[in-house]
Amino acid sequence: MKVSDDFKETLRLYPSVPFIARECNEPFTILGHEVPSGSLCLILPTELHHDPESFPEPEKFMPERFFPENSEGRHPYAYIPFSAGPRNCI
Repeated sequence: MKVSDDFKETLRLYPSVPFIARECNEPFTILGHEVPSGSLCLILPTELHHDPESFPEPEKFMPERFFPENSEGRHPYAYIPFSAGPRNCI
C-alpha cells in the first residue's frame, strides 16, 4: 500500500472544498432537465465521494479503493477532491 492511497481515501471522505461552482457556457440537458446557458451549477464532492455505486461502503476508510485493480471502471469524475478539468489544482 502506498501512502498516496491513504491521502486519496482521506480526501475522499473529507474533501478540501464543500462545493465547486461553475457557470454553464452552453445549454445542456441532465436527467431530463434543461439547464440554460449562464446557469450556476454546483458540484458537491462529498456527495460524489459517498456514492455507493462508485465507492461501496462509502463511510468506511478503505485506502485499497485506490489500488489500480480496484479503480478500473470507475468514472473519472467520481473522485474530484480539488476539482476537475482545466481548473484542477493537481
